[in-house]
Amino acid sequence: MARFKDPNVPAAAFAPYLEPGEQLRHIAYGVKQPNIFVIALTGGLISALLTKEYVIGLTDRRFIVLRFKGQNVQVQEVLDYRLGDHLPPVKASTGPVFTHIKIEDAAKPFVAKFHRMGMPGNREGAMAIAAALTGQPAAA
Repeated sequence: MARFKDPNVPAAAFAPYLEPGEQLRHIAYGVKQPNIFVIALTGGLISALLTKEYVIGLTDRRFIVLRFKGQNVQVQEVLDYRLGDHLPPVKASTGPVFTHIKIEDAAKPFVAKFHRMGMPGNREGAMAIAAALTGQPAAA
C-alpha cells in the first residue's frame, strides 16, 4: 500500500525549494483523485491517469506542496503558502483512514487526501501539518 517505503526520498525532494536556514518539520504523501463518478464511468486506468500525487511539507516558515510523477519524485508543480497572517483559510479533517487538507485560496487552491499508510509516518505527518495549518490540536 505504501507509495514510499523510505520517507527520505520525498524529504530530499524539498531541498531545492527550501530557503536558506529553513527547516523541514513534517512531510506527507497524498493524492487528489477525480470525482467518484468519473472513476466509475471511466474505469481504473483513466482514473489513474487523472490522479495527482503530492508530497507536502511543513517548514518553520511555509507550507510547501510538490506535485510530482514517478518513484524519484520528479517535481511538476510547486505551491507554497507562508505561515501566519498570510495563510489563506484551511479546512482539514482526520478520519480512520484519511487526513484531508484543503487550502481555500483563489489564486492557488490545493486539496488532497493523505492515506494513513502512504509512507512510514504518513498519518502522523499529515495530522501534524493539518494541526499546524488550522491551529487546531491533532486528533487522536
